[in-house]
Amino acid sequence: MHHGGWAAPEAAYTRMLDQDVMLVGLRAGWIIDHRFTIGLAGKSAVTDILNADYDLQLVEAGHVIRKPSRFRMGYGGLLLEPVIAYRSPVHISLPILIGAGGGGYETFMPPVQDLEHQYHWDDAQAFFVVEPGIDLEISMIRFVRIGLGVSYRYTTDLDLPATAKDALHGINAGLSLKLGRF
Repeated sequence: MHHGGWAAPEAAYTRMLDQDVMLVGLRAGWIIDHRFTIGLAGKSAVTDILNADYDLQLVEAGHVIRKPSRFRMGYGGLLLEPVIAYRSPVHISLPILIGAGGGGYETFMPPVQDLEHQYHWDDAQAFFVVEPGIDLEISMIRFVRIGLGVSYRYTTDLDLPATAKDALHGINAGLSLKLGRF
């Protein structure tokens, strides 16, 4: 039986709150007999996700908003990944991430006393996430694989003001670069 390990930075395109969003992340794992990986994975949104309805609600509540609020989110957890046709230079893997995350609004408020303008968290919430996917992997050289993949992100419902309950559900299309011993 063969054992190995790998790490992979990744970038993905998705949509949240009717906006284009870029996610970046990292996956790493222990691969058993070239066929199955157990590891960890995490992703975070790096794009500013705006929600005008949330800002309107803050203004109606009497808050002074200097800049639009930004929704921030990230998630991570256990990675399970079977590999199909692992001997072929072009093969399929079926990653599934099971874990938790958090998301919330960061709002720019006017200064309090002598403090500078600053962002602070207004509303935030934790959520459970399951993200199954499929990757087409190409073995470039012995220790490098490039993966093109698609996945679907399921999360528990959100309970945040002016935010759809299923705002984080969605398809990801991404690219990963695996480095390691396979």
